Amino acid sequence: MIPAHRGPLVRTVASTVLVAIAVVASMHALTLVIDPGPWLTVGTIGVLLVSATSGVVRYLLIRTAVDRAAVRRAAGQGVSADRAADRASGSASFVATATGAVVAFWFVLARYGGPGQRFEPFVGPDSLDRVLERFRQATETMSTQVAPVGPDEAISMVAVGGTLLVLLIVDSLAGARMPGFAGIPLLLLWTPPLTLIGEVPWLVFVVSVTAMLLLLTVDPVGVTPGRSTGSDSAAVRRAQRFRSWITAGTAAAVAAASLGVATGMATLPALAGTWNQLISTPSDTVELSSELDMRQPLSARSSNTVLTYTVSDEAPVGPLRVMTLTAFDGVQTHRNVPTGGLASFDRTTVLAPPGEGSVGESHQVDIRIGQLTGAELPLPLEPRTVDAEGDWAYDGIRDEVRGAEGTQPDAVYRVGIVDRQLTPELLRSVPTSGDPRSAGYTEVPDTEHREDIADYARRIAGDAPTRFDAAVALQNHLRSGSGFVYDPDADYRGSSDTVWDFLQNKEGYCTQYALSMMVMARTLDIPARIGVGWLPGRPDSQGSFRVTGQDSHAWPELYFPSVGWVRFEPTPQVQTGPLPAYANPAAGNLPTSAPSASRAPEVPSQQPSQAPTQSGPAATAGASGDTVSDRTLPGWAWVVAAVVGLGLLGGAAWLMLRRRTEEEVLDPELAWSRVLALLAERGVRPGPSVTLRQAPAYIAEEIRGRTGAALPDDVAERLSALAGAAEAERYARHSTPPTAAELEELTAALTAALTTVLTPTR
Repeated sequence: MIPAHRGPLVRTVASTVLVAIAVVASMHALTLVIDPGPWLTVGTIGVLLVSATSGVVRYLLIRTAVDRAAVRRAAGQGVSADRAADRASGSASFVATATGAVVAFWFVLARYGGPGQRFEPFVGPDSLDRVLERFRQATETMSTQVAPVGPDEAISMVAVGGTLLVLLIVDSLAGARMPGFAGIPLLLLWTPPLTLIGEVPWLVFVVSVTAMLLLLTVDPVGVTPGRSTGSDSAAVRRAQRFRSWITAGTAAAVAAASLGVATGMATLPALAGTWNQLISTPSDTVELSSELDMRQPLSARSSNTVLTYTVSDEAPVGPLRVMTLTAFDGVQTHRNVPTGGLASFDRTTVLAPPGEGSVGESHQVDIRIGQLTGAELPLPLEPRTVDAEGDWAYDGIRDEVRGAEGTQPDAVYRVGIVDRQLTPELLRSVPTSGDPRSAGYTEVPDTEHREDIADYARRIAGDAPTRFDAAVALQNHLRSGSGFVYDPDADYRGSSDTVWDFLQNKEGYCTQYALSMMVMARTLDIPARIGVGWLPGRPDSQGSFRVTGQDSHAWPELYFPSVGWVRFEPTPQVQTGPLPAYANPAAGNLPTSAPSASRAPEVPSQQPSQAPTQSGPAATAGASGDTVSDRTLPGWAWVVAAVVGLGLLGGAAWLMLRRRTEEEVLDPELAWSRVLALLAERGVRPGPSVTLRQAPAYIAEEIRGRTGAALPDDVAERLSALAGAAEAERYARHSTPPTAAELEELTAALTAALTTVLTPTR
């Protein structure tokens, strides 16, 4: 236990550190419902920053109050000093927590209110708008998905923001000297894993409980800050040390018991699953929709793992396609392409559409199905062999592998990818004849602005000498030219021609980008279709890649005779990562980094057990509809700005409280001090040996000696009354002092009368 007479620095530091430890530990309970990720580091930094801010402000304010109380005690105003110190302690807690709340709010805006994933220290209304939008996305995810969800920007923001909110509540209770209640808000961070999973990590439980037990010993109730509780005798000091060891031993015993209980629960499935039996959430599966609607904004999507895979070498796998779509009526797609029959195959058969070559080296991909349901197997775009258990058949027209039973959880299959070694030179040299015979690949919907769209496409393609150059021109125009931005909230539900309106408004997500490029390519007589599937996902620490519902995507595929269907990527890089190497002829500008791990999901998914729904966060970092700013600040700049800002906030809070404490409520001690100050100005100074009870007679005699006249009876009575009140406050602890209003009236009348008496007459 920290002795009660320790200074405010030791006590404030101990309380702040214990609260921060308990909150950071409890934050890790959320890893059972939110996959671990950068949000843990961000949350820890936020807790440390807010804790340090509130701790520094609280110490400065309490230190000031303690110093003032010490001065008043030295003047013999012990009771008044203790009351003032208690009032200042409560005010310090409020101001410190309020300052911490300001810093927490700024921290969330700076980290999650920017257009990308960078820390933007200068926040404004746009930052607040983005934070509110991400909060909306997170609520959609939490209302439609099951744990654990992926740590996208929206979910991460809620986790970090919720942690900081809990920190502020715990900090305010600890600062208000109510440590017994401070541990209760930690349950807010424990509730999600307890209700959804049925447990919390044992280490979280042990660390949090131990920290809260130790917090009980830091600031016992009833002790005035900065004042000793009793004698400094050797016996008392020995008793305090003994109590400290008893408290520490008790905390250690409880921690050990907690560890034992937590370990026991972990080893007894029936006991560990109690919470899960009380409140459980059914496991949902994810299925891609075959209908892409250009009018709809991007809605919530699943965060569930749809599949994982490992690669035999470091060769990129690219997207995993589930289906292809051809028919488009100007608003949405339809699955009405002729199948052309289904063909059986074995693990040695190279599956590729007619006319599609395969000349490169192969590499192997092992795929495990997660919470994905559907009739088609997710497959890489290049020609491939497939070794899968079950009754699967190949659709050569759609380039799909379909099965009557569809995908099953934990099913494993192996794919051997044969790279076509696509290059700009190869795609420029393809013959001019040999397109698919189906007219559906070049059919343009008969909409209001059909000719305008065709003119628009011709202007973009210009004098492109080959089909490939025209395709790259269309792709680059949408991806990085003419002001197009990624906006998951783009809403074209009132549009009569969605492709044209998108080309004019220049805001949308992958559905608008992919379908618009497909339509424009068709106006140039280039066969085009849409691929629907999954982006490559994110690597984990075991070397596997994890694909979730948030990686759903759509892209256009254009046909090149003797080569086959080739993917292009008009959706901005902030969502899809770098271009395929062949689709970026400017080799010097070729991106080499892996796709961003913070892509937004882009293709509607539906739950097979209920009406079709959208699942998962609508957008993650960099997908708020704003272009990513090129303005960056070096790390030291925002650190300095943060330190300066914290200093200003703390200084302002300290000055505000200092002014407040200076405007003290009048009590008998202060009123008596005012009278003594007035008398001292006029040469009447009771010596240190004069007691309060003797003071009225001494003052009356001094005035008689100076003026030659006795002190008027009413003035003498007021003087005696005020001295008696001060004496009672100082020595009679349970006395009832006059009210502040009564003291003001008494002091004003007394000082006015004394001024009159001591003013020489002319």
